[in-house]
Amino acid sequence: MKADGQNFLDQLASSSSTAFEKRFAQISTRLGLAGRLDANELGLLCEAAFYATLCNIAFNGVGGCVGGIRPEREPDRIRLEREFMAASDRFFASAGWKSLTGSEKGSIQRIFLNVFVVEDNVRG
Repeated sequence: MKADGQNFLDQLASSSSTAFEKRFAQISTRLGLAGRLDANELGLLCEAAFYATLCNIAFNGVGGCVGGIRPEREPDRIRLEREFMAASDRFFASAGWKSLTGSEKGSIQRIFLNVFVVEDNVRG
């Protein structure tokens, strides 16, 4: 049904130079997403998932700051969060997303789009 989706994932897995893209392709293939989403939709999901990963790194101090969260980097964290929300909105607006079942949507959100802040990093 969505042969171009499988071609997209195959190409991503074989030619990508980043571990993130290879992992995204492997997980998407295991979930059978190529049969449910076309190449463009998978690209939108990949972009949103990438920003989710960057947000988790920035929000939880696992980047280049030796586990610390520097207050002066807040504008960068805000920018990443906005990019994630915009990329997610583009994916959620796609026909492929709208055609997925509730359990498929839940899996995608849990695996690829889960952004969180560990409790130690929440400032009140």
